[in-house]
Amino acid sequence: MKKKTLVLFSILAVALLLFAACSPKAVEEESVAEPVAEAEEYTLGLSLSTLNNPFFVTLKEGAEAAASSAGVTLVIVDSQDDPATEATNMEDLIQQGVDAILVNPTDADAIVPSIEKANAAGIPVFTIDRGAAGGEVVSHIASDNVAGGYMAAKFLCEAVGGEGNVVELEGIAGTSAARDRGQGFNDYMSTECSGVTIVAQQTANFNRAEGLTVFENILQAEADIAGVFAHNDEMILGAVEAASAAGREGIVFVGFDAVDDAVAAVEAGTLAATVAQQPSEMGRLGVEKAVASLGGESIDDYVPVDLALVGGEISAAPAGGDITIGLSLSTLNNPFFVTLKEGAEAAASSAGVTLVIVDSQDDPATEATNMEDLIQQGVDAILVNPTDADAIVPSIEKANAAGIPVFTIDRGAAGGEVVSHIASDNVAGGYMAAKFLCEAVGGEGNVVELEGIAGTSAARDRGQGFNDYMSTECSGVTIVAQQTANFNRAEGLTVFENILQAEADIAGVFAHNDEMILGAVEAASAAGREGIVFVGFDAVDDAVAAVEAGTLAATVAQQPSEMGRLGVEKAVESLGGASVADYIPVDLALVTP
Repeated sequence: MKKKTLVLFSILAVALLLFAACSPKAVEEESVAEPVAEAEEYTLGLSLSTLNNPFFVTLKEGAEAAASSAGVTLVIVDSQDDPATEATNMEDLIQQGVDAILVNPTDADAIVPSIEKANAAGIPVFTIDRGAAGGEVVSHIASDNVAGGYMAAKFLCEAVGGEGNVVELEGIAGTSAARDRGQGFNDYMSTECSGVTIVAQQTANFNRAEGLTVFENILQAEADIAGVFAHNDEMILGAVEAASAAGREGIVFVGFDAVDDAVAAVEAGTLAATVAQQPSEMGRLGVEKAVASLGGESIDDYVPVDLALVGGEISAAPAGGDITIGLSLSTLNNPFFVTLKEGAEAAASSAGVTLVIVDSQDDPATEATNMEDLIQQGVDAILVNPTDADAIVPSIEKANAAGIPVFTIDRGAAGGEVVSHIASDNVAGGYMAAKFLCEAVGGEGNVVELEGIAGTSAARDRGQGFNDYMSTECSGVTIVAQQTANFNRAEGLTVFENILQAEADIAGVFAHNDEMILGAVEAASAAGREGIVFVGFDAVDDAVAAVEAGTLAATVAQQPSEMGRLGVEKAVESLGGASVADYIPVDLALVTP
């Protein structure tokens, strides 16, 4: 089924949004490896551990929706919680010659031979929600189940006042979900909640009926139970039913998954809390990452899906309206960062938090003063878009010392403790721009690179990706000038005017941002130099308009508003006790006429 195709350098859903939002289209790049099939010709296999559980039904629905959007065929098989059935299903998918397999294993060990068979057949495998103990897996798409178990334990410990007897209902032995949720739960209880005794740990196999039966027996054996944690909602709902039938009141019940019945039980007051996963998101990401990988895109080996607690506060973090977040931007004299600011402001308004915004004016000294002011104000978290990766480190270390969590946005930091970095993959973006430019100039000729502010991670990474591609994949092109224009349009104009005087033959130009490339376009126009291919980075409004007008060949589209939104949302989640991935990727696409 592997035929010729064009590949999106972004998650497909984001690309579709770009199509809808503006007239330029997101270019579908050819793979730098072998040709692969058009998206609508892909066939993906989805092997689920069971469809007798609402969580996996929701996961299936998310995958189906993503497959429909992408125009790919999805073959779904149900393993009925049986490793032997799963092995047969996997063999069937391999024999059908599907292009990729998404598997939610019944057992981490039992799935390994099937994965190895798929590997031998050249079929890439992705695991979803539950991992595998072996075989070659392209990417594991899941929540951090250890962190979720830890989160549940913290809530339960606080809910029972740090003392008393608790029960743990375990999932199917051998599954990574049961192992990891149990690990997180027990790690917290043993180190942070010594007044609590776990009086029973029994499996109920992720099943509601078994949860009821097992807990009925435990209730008969244990006269005093303060709380119960179950590795999924099905089991905890069975336990709630057993306690109700036995007339046992005052027990705190905590589940995992936030399926509809569990959320309804939280609202009704019979379930204290449930750890919210996003099964639909897992299914969506599974399909989208498989399609992106088949198209030649590099995929992280772990794609995190965030967790949150439904039904109660799990830390002493301030409530939404009491949270104040500082946002330090490198400059507000650039449309990209104005849009980032607007995304953060909208998210802060939606979350009911206060956002204090400071402008560093591209000056590390001003940035240090701004950061000190935010620390002195006692903000609850700081989001920073650094002027310089090294210069920001002392300020981050001061925030660390003050107990203020720091998140970096768009540009990274060279040190200090950062909770999460929210950004596009700038190396991949530079590589993408180079590939387009190489093809646009026919793989030969002289090109120019206009560089961003020295010391910024954005300039370093975009330059790395651009030069990596040019040096390895486009040997017929010569980079005749590499000069900084500091992410500034006026400097882009001046610098490129000088380059035009020095270089009589220029086929193309790549700039590390749109402001510089727009200055270069203006310089070429004033000099009457035609036929030069210009490629920018950021897809700000002026650049998109230039693409539409035909003066700019392409620009790499980031999503600054999305970065701002995610920055605020991840800070709020982290302050509330949720586990946040140390890197939150924001997708890229190429915008052309």
